[in-house]
Amino acid sequence: MSEFINNSSKRKELLKHMLVELHQGEAPELVKTRLKELLKSIPYNEVVEVEQQLISEGFPEEEILKFCDIHSAVLDGSIESGEIAVPEAHPVDTLKKENREVEKVTTQVKEFFDTLPSAGLNDGKDLEKAILKLKGWFNSLSDLDKHYKRKEYLLFPFLEKEGITGPPNTTKYVNNSKPATNPCNHKTSSQKRNSWEWS
Repeated sequence: MSEFINNSSKRKELLKHMLVELHQGEAPELVKTRLKELLKSIPYNEVVEVEQQLISEGFPEEEILKFCDIHSAVLDGSIESGEIAVPEAHPVDTLKKENREVEKVTTQVKEFFDTLPSAGLNDGKDLEKAILKLKGWFNSLSDLDKHYKRKEYLLFPFLEKEGITGPPNTTKYVNNSKPATNPCNHKTSSQKRNSWEWS
């Protein structure tokens, strides 16, 4: 598969072929394994382009939405975005800065819970301090919905105007889904999965 690393059109063609194979139920385990490998070496913008092309060709958008969790799992931390510099105080700059702040707070919360068992909360005052610290972090995250709404309202109209409907529709679907039906949520083992859904 190394011959596809530096060839965008071949990578996209292979990705499209794999997604169609998966949709048709062709050897789902083998296709999933190959798809996971390919996704490690493909820039995310190419994934979006292929999804958009499939949607434009009539591929059911609900099927594209089912690929969301594999993207998250495989591409997490390794997305090549081809990032473009934006001016200070531009709405995209503000959203990016907000993203960094959210990352900081969630890291602090995770570290808090990781160290909680050994924190030695010996009396009520220690526990009260820990709870206040946690409340402060959660309060700072309480406006997160507004952050995502701004992203939706500011960016998606421009994407849709250019005919890019995959990311906006996926986000709208995820935001409007019940947790049990949201394809990007981790499912419990008791929930049914389609034969090709990701573990």
